[in-house]
Amino acid sequence: MRDLTHAVVLDDHRLFADSFALLLQKIGQFDVVLSFSAVDEFFSFLQSFGDQELYVFLDYYLPDTNGLALFADIKRQCRIVKIIFITSAFTPAVIRNISHYKPDGILSKSAEIPLFVKCIRDVRSGRKFVDPQFEPFLAQRDERGTTLTPREIELLKYFSQGHSIAETAAKTFLSPHTVVAHRRKMMAKANCQTIAQMLTYARDNELI
Repeated sequence: MRDLTHAVVLDDHRLFADSFALLLQKIGQFDVVLSFSAVDEFFSFLQSFGDQELYVFLDYYLPDTNGLALFADIKRQCRIVKIIFITSAFTPAVIRNISHYKPDGILSKSAEIPLFVKCIRDVRSGRKFVDPQFEPFLAQRDERGTTLTPREIELLKYFSQGHSIAETAAKTFLSPHTVVAHRRKMMAKANCQTIAQMLTYARDNELI
């Protein structure tokens, strides 16, 4: 008996997650389709999933984190997994940052159905897929050459909420010294002199 092919949607907007899952079911490329709007519920599912083939449709913007921060954990927990980012982001910095980590697909939430179907078929056939809307971003040269790590983006989200270094360290289970080191490194990447400048850069480029 063949293994079932599963697809999972993770998006914190429940209506989008459920609607996207219904669309996946209608297309008929997967045997089982599930949707999650909470990160902890999603990872509880992964822990009990096993070694079957899995396709994860992952939002970039998530509460207190981002899809890139989950990317490595998903890869570590699932032996046979394809990850497709579905995103409302439309700035070069975000798309380049996602692309840097080499997901199997990057699809805009504004994509039309035929392109959505092509994305699924390409990924299922072993090809990488990038939404044509995003291709010019990847061809552009980032003047700052800034690629932030998932951890750096996570820390920026906490800084943007007004958390201190000590509070951010506690929330991320890091030492304050490590948080300071991350902050210094990301500011150097973006050529920023202050954390206020760094947050402005992150907001202007919709990284957070």
